[in-house]
Amino acid sequence: MADAATAQMARMGLGSRPSLVEKRAPGTAGRAVEVNTNITPITLKKNVSYFKYDIRMNAVFTKKDGSEGMKEFSKQTKDDYNEQERKKACTEIFVNLTKSEATFKGNLIYDRAAILFSTQNLPGIDGAEKVFRLNPKYQSVCPDAVRVEVTIKQAADSFQVTSNDLVSSVNADFKGESKGLMEVLNLATSQIPFFSPQDFITYGNGNIYLLDPSRYGFHENEAPSIGNDKYIGIGLSKGVKILEGTNKPGNKDYMAALVLDVKKTAFHFDEQLLSEKIIAMYGNTVPSTALLARELKDIRCITTHKKATILIGGFTTGPVGKATFQDKDGKNMSIISYYESKYGVKISRPDLPGVIDKHTRNIYPTDLLKVAPNQRVKATQASRDTVDALIKVSAIKPEIRFKQTQRLAQVLQLSSKNAEELGVSVAPNQPPLAVTGRQLNPVGLQGGQGQMTGPSWRGSPKFVVGAKIEKWAAFLLYNEGRGNRIDGPGAFQGFIGRFIEGGNRKGMSIAQPVVVDKFVINGHVEPIISEAVKRASQAGCTYVLFVSDDRAKSHDQLKYEEIVYKLTTQEIKLSRAAQVAFENKVQTLENIIMKTNAKMRGMNHVLANDGGIHHSPDTLIMGVFVQQPRGMSAKEMEGGTRPSMPAVIGLSANNGRMQDAPAQQKEAAAQQYFTTAWKYANPKEWAGGDAQRETLKQMVIQALQQFKANRGRIPNKVIVYRGGVSEGILPYIASTERDVFIEAFRALNASYNPIFVIIACSKEHNERFYHKVFPNAAPGQRVDTNLAPGLIVDRVAVNPELNEFYLQAHKALQGTAKATKYTLLHESTGKLTNDQLQQMTNALCHLHEIVNSTTAVPTPLYVAEESCKRAVNIFHHVKGGAEYYDLEDLNSTLVPANLGSRINA
Repeated sequence: MADAATAQMARMGLGSRPSLVEKRAPGTAGRAVEVNTNITPITLKKNVSYFKYDIRMNAVFTKKDGSEGMKEFSKQTKDDYNEQERKKACTEIFVNLTKSEATFKGNLIYDRAAILFSTQNLPGIDGAEKVFRLNPKYQSVCPDAVRVEVTIKQAADSFQVTSNDLVSSVNADFKGESKGLMEVLNLATSQIPFFSPQDFITYGNGNIYLLDPSRYGFHENEAPSIGNDKYIGIGLSKGVKILEGTNKPGNKDYMAALVLDVKKTAFHFDEQLLSEKIIAMYGNTVPSTALLARELKDIRCITTHKKATILIGGFTTGPVGKATFQDKDGKNMSIISYYESKYGVKISRPDLPGVIDKHTRNIYPTDLLKVAPNQRVKATQASRDTVDALIKVSAIKPEIRFKQTQRLAQVLQLSSKNAEELGVSVAPNQPPLAVTGRQLNPVGLQGGQGQMTGPSWRGSPKFVVGAKIEKWAAFLLYNEGRGNRIDGPGAFQGFIGRFIEGGNRKGMSIAQPVVVDKFVINGHVEPIISEAVKRASQAGCTYVLFVSDDRAKSHDQLKYEEIVYKLTTQEIKLSRAAQVAFENKVQTLENIIMKTNAKMRGMNHVLANDGGIHHSPDTLIMGVFVQQPRGMSAKEMEGGTRPSMPAVIGLSANNGRMQDAPAQQKEAAAQQYFTTAWKYANPKEWAGGDAQRETLKQMVIQALQQFKANRGRIPNKVIVYRGGVSEGILPYIASTERDVFIEAFRALNASYNPIFVIIACSKEHNERFYHKVFPNAAPGQRVDTNLAPGLIVDRVAVNPELNEFYLQAHKALQGTAKATKYTLLHESTGKLTNDQLQQMTNALCHLHEIVNSTTAVPTPLYVAEESCKRAVNIFHHVKGGAEYYDLEDLNSTLVPANLGSRINA
């Protein structure tokens, strides 16, 4: 991905050279603490050469016209089913090739696609293609093949690398890096799973799933079914990195290492009829086309009548029993009649919508389709139940996760003779890497009355800034069914009273609502919500509170109406309102009030001034999160294919308009209040990326202008936390996006040149940190075996050239806490230290304001990411399964007005 990003930057003519940030000394603040990791050092045999070859596996078949066609198995694909079928064919052909051809002897490393490494120069293979023809029985994927052809030649790039190339495998400016050895390490450490299909199924190079988890000590409840259409797969996530190692002063000890972690993923049931899957998901109720499109789109299915495969692109707007098409004579024909007459099949569920093939646009009844095997549930297909089930089974206690990871490492068999012969091995009983981290000092906080310290604290009796809510509306949505155990009207009335009393006690000014109403809901709630919000708007309300039945699917509609009527909304589930009204749950009420106060331009607490740069009144701190659309490759979009949904850019900055704060805390409150903004944009790859860059540029300009308008000054420092990143996109951010910000500065004033910092934040990594010795609980007591919040790791387990650090700022509510990785990509002064950056980042994780504890990422980035989620949900709610969008229309109708507030608190 890094190579692709670099090539794209060259085409753009921007960011020709990424930022060079000199490697800083590790921080010193806090107390030292020894921690274990899930990282295992790799032993590289010295002076081993690896020769790289381009190898292609093809099946040749005869077309209907008698000519020959060719199907390439070694072509990469993101489609899970096709990937596994192609890998299967390549594996079968390769195994037989090594048995039948003398050329393919020795220590070979194969990726089951187009890359082959050998520890010796293969005889007779040079830069010209050589073809081997094999019997078609050597593969089982293409039964119509008349022969198999294998072409091989020396790779044009990095034909020869050696095990001594560690230093050249990583570079601070992302250029001149030798990727050859990293390819060898990634592939060599996966050879056993690759060639053991009876035990494992592997996606890419590093996601390895167990076909029999019980062999590795897993129990049935750790891989349960999700309803009757999905199940949890257990596996191992593997990555290879070049790390800093001991990094003694003046002598970097580059170290190759494995990063291993337990991985649990939702899979679709194999070979299930699509009609049965729909019934399992939604019961006998016929779901809407929009819902089907959202949760089933891009699932690959096998047709039962022709054994072909199709990709679900959408669904007919009505039952397939009423769907027609034009035959070759131009006559309308029923879909049902066509399949029954031509294939002699009886359609049992004509009431369900028909499936539209994504590519051919042909229509199929659901009971002629089976779900193809080996498909993971994509994020866009995951229902709330799926997400909840996955979270539950993935929440593994640290000591258990650590042991499971150690057991799963045996899957790779890197202590074997074969691994030693390849020159990439792990010593028998090799312990995981241990590092010295640092526990930062607690962060001080101030409320309206009294002081607190993180990472968890009791709230102040008074907010720093209490919001004023003068005109507002309260609505109840409830069911009157026999199974409803909650007295809806009673809970609603009791909650409203406590809400007003509790808010005013904390320093807010909440009047009695000017509109109050109750609605019994039976079915769709959208019309009720729309009419209620409209009514509140007409009454001059600025705030609308809904207490909704727990089963009501109302949130996305409510947030859309919020944009339409330009007011602030909040939804409380009826069960929580009942806890407050009937059980006097004080903390539940306080959390709700804290959220309301933040939404309505109040401030619950502020950071005590510790002298950090984040306290400077002229510092604009910004979070930027970009969510690219899924399901399409960069190549497809670069080729002009219009994506079915836009990208979203979420932005949050401390540029809001606060309600009045006490004089002594006015500046701190304004400096630490983060606002909400988002825009829909074309994907980064679309039209060379110009459109997305321009959207981001305009958002930055608006953020700077809003800072000046609301804060009365021009920022002298701009600090950006960029989220949603993987390692492959770091060069793009360090150059192209950096230049977008600089262009925004220049657009405001040609001489405007603030101090400028970009810090990339990633949760897309596998590194985990554990106690060196797990604490034991006393009899009858519980103990959290996670490391304490405020842990910093910036030595040994980090990149030897880049300025990286890991910060675990939060306390895990369940399972194993995961530290966020931060990479300093640009810093215009050259003077900021790791201690300054880490102190600021940790402090900013204390400003979520909704609960009295820290978050895993700094608040500006948290708000920006939540803004992206909100934008995506609203898009899906309004557009449903539509396969087109008008960017100008989206940004004029589905984006909040420039309120200068945090509406998504």
